[in-house]
Amino acid sequence: MSSTFFMQEAIKEALKADPNKVYPNPLVGCVIVKDNMIIARGYHKEFGTNHAEVNAIESLDFPVSNADLYVTLEPCAHFGKNPPCVNAIIESKMFKKVIIASHDPNKKAMGGIELLKNAGIEVEVGDCAKESKEINQRFYTFFKKKRPYVIIKFARTQDGFIARPDGSSKWITEDDARRDVHLTRSGCDAILVGRNTIEIDNPSLDSHGLGRDPQIVILSSDLKLNSFKVSKNQPLIFGKKLDKKSPENNIKIILDNLFHENVQSLLVEGGEKTITSFIKSGYFDEIHEYISPKKFESGIPFYSGDDFSEIRSSLKLISEISFKNDIKKVYRK
Repeated sequence: MSSTFFMQEAIKEALKADPNKVYPNPLVGCVIVKDNMIIARGYHKEFGTNHAEVNAIESLDFPVSNADLYVTLEPCAHFGKNPPCVNAIIESKMFKKVIIASHDPNKKAMGGIELLKNAGIEVEVGDCAKESKEINQRFYTFFKKKRPYVIIKFARTQDGFIARPDGSSKWITEDDARRDVHLTRSGCDAILVGRNTIEIDNPSLDSHGLGRDPQIVILSSDLKLNSFKVSKNQPLIFGKKLDKKSPENNIKIILDNLFHENVQSLLVEGGEKTITSFIKSGYFDEIHEYISPKKFESGIPFYSGDDFSEIRSSLKLISEISFKNDIKKVYRK
């Protein structure tokens, strides 16, 4: 078997975990190989519990030596909820080589590679690096780009409107599509809307019991929250320090603040102005487009910039889901 085969098996292990249970840690998988055979497997199951490498080592029923350990992310070298994984690898005295898919982008956790080399263990890095990063895109975006992973979501009619001329929009999509949105919310740290969305729709912006509720973020300088559903959830409000003349520049200010609040993922569910500002700024990673067969004939479009078809054509369509009446398309940069 090739090194790539074993690393792909480690990636399969990583994908066994529920990302919401592992958060804020990444998905990590590991396999232990001896004489070209996998003799142990492990993955990180839940935040605060053993990491993948330790789970694989502890699953062995017999002592081994001169084995190879394949892991999807650089073993951590810091004390967090658990001791450093690199210590467990070195102290086991089982391994002649450790093969790592990708470096840890978190400066606090990195350093494991050097410690392994100093202990006389051979280290290889880079096999299946792209695949290992793809399963942890939010984690890598947060630490590499110093901002949350941004998902823009909107529901539109077949003729391209997100609301009627008076701003009303309930409900463009049906129950099954809206449930999918609630699931997406449960997997995000925060959800962002503008003042008009709060005032017109008075949404709860929660996951409707399908998981954890995201932190609510509102763009407004003078919104009085007391009469709205979101007031009970202590939303973060941005407005006073923002530049009304340059909405796109404000996006960077908002994302910088959310990064310092440790928000790894942000779902943008605003109206035309908010969605347009994020798209024009370029600070987004995915677009979730829900398309209803309904037609409004006239109303508020989801995007007020130049032709959106050009932007859409520059993105990669990664999935298309059909509900009873509606369609969801997911695009990624």
